[in-house]
Amino acid sequence: MERSESGPAVRDLVRLSDAWADRPDLRDAFLAGYGRSLLPAEQARFVIDAALDSVSGISYGLAHGDPELVERGQRTLARLRAEHAARVTPAGEAT
Repeated sequence: MERSESGPAVRDLVRLSDAWADRPDLRDAFLAGYGRSLLPAEQARFVIDAALDSVSGISYGLAHGDPELVERGQRTLARLRAEHAARVTPAGEAT
């Protein structure tokens, strides 16, 4: 949380989410400590912020020779695409 900033609290969860991407138990433990699950509007904001953070990280990482940042951004975008695909039918309708 050392990079916390003013704005919606969900914004600070974006970077944390990389740590729990493959560990739902860590996400559940964090949210239990937080005291609640994300509201639908917060979840939507989280997805938007994660996508923006990913693109920003990839751009910054490429410009400054930080391959770990590039990889994290690419990993997050891939995860967001997979989550979206799981919620959409082949006809493009939400499930």
